[in-house]
Amino acid sequence: MDLYLQFGHGMMSMSEELLDSWGTGIVILSPRDLTLTQMTGYATRIASKGGRVVVDPQFFIPRSDHDRLTSHSFWPSNYQTALFSRSEIVQMLTILRDDYNTPLNSDFFILPGLMSSLINDDWYAYNNILIEEAQKLITDKDIYIAICISKEAASDEDSIHQIIEYLDTWDIAGCYIIAEPTTNEYLVSDPNWMVNLLDLTTGIKHQHKKVIVGYTNHQMLLFSLSKVDAIASGNWLNVRNFNTSRFNSPEDGMSRRSKWYYCPQALSEYQIPFLDMANRVGILPNLRTDNSFGSSYSDILFTPGTQPSTVNYTERHSFQHYLHCLRYQARLSVKPTYSLTKEGLKIQLETARQLTESFTRNGITGRARDFANVVDYNLSALAVYDNLRGLVQTNNWATI
Repeated sequence: MDLYLQFGHGMMSMSEELLDSWGTGIVILSPRDLTLTQMTGYATRIASKGGRVVVDPQFFIPRSDHDRLTSHSFWPSNYQTALFSRSEIVQMLTILRDDYNTPLNSDFFILPGLMSSLINDDWYAYNNILIEEAQKLITDKDIYIAICISKEAASDEDSIHQIIEYLDTWDIAGCYIIAEPTTNEYLVSDPNWMVNLLDLTTGIKHQHKKVIVGYTNHQMLLFSLSKVDAIASGNWLNVRNFNTSRFNSPEDGMSRRSKWYYCPQALSEYQIPFLDMANRVGILPNLRTDNSFGSSYSDILFTPGTQPSTVNYTERHSFQHYLHCLRYQARLSVKPTYSLTKEGLKIQLETARQLTESFTRNGITGRARDFANVVDYNLSALAVYDNLRGLVQTNNWATI
């Protein structure tokens, strides 16, 4: 399972540095954060570093009032559901092909999917027209459908199964999945939501389609169980989980300027003052990222004899460290067999539980980003999914 970079505010030079270090990678471009001119220059620089780009049209909310997003040429000027005809879909796809995907040399073509609460015949009809016309217009790239579902749809087992059935009728290369969490929490405390998404991605993978899950964070290493091809994440929280407010009235995503350190073995993030406390009680080395991760971005926090809050650890370091470590974890998460993948994930979760409990006893907490808050939900989702899908995954792992 790979990690794609979900482009967000302020990610341009930071992601270039990451790709320069990695030598490869895919960035999902955001019309909400970039003009077409910016995309063009950025795509050229990414290609020079061995990276690739794809364009997410972010057409989730057609009546969006976000000026930077709706000013793009592919966005319909007067969207009305009842009047959104086949000809208008063709016009949108043609602009996305001629002005965006072809000049930017996108790795694959993401179709403009709507956010949906109801998975019904209307949902199928729109996407069916979209796919039919895309297959006529786009002959040089793989086509991925964007499936963006509301928290109501993501929580409904029947809706999940209906999506899988509809998808089985379409001859496309892959799916780009975006799901609204059931709560506004950064880390989701809803095992049913997790199991439904695991079920959805598993059903799609068994149709031999590629699966990319957008707007995720380290909690979704859980998707290794369904063997998705990639998860996508970025710098600010608004590109680490899906929130529709990001696509409405503009906001800069920087209301909270605290710097965080991601402790991958604890699956938790800590503000720097808590690292000072860890240093004071003598357990700071226990939070240090193992050298095997190959991340030097946070090394300065663990300089012997130095208080973490006194060093020049920046927001940029924080974001780069997080994404570098998450990529490392994602790439190691899928094992040669389902059983090994499940056991590896379970060990990771149990280790996080033990470490966070130990840190908490010593006064070190990640607050809302402490994985202790959700580890039981992840373990529950793992157990339920294994009960529902484990045998099928075991028997088909090599061919998924």
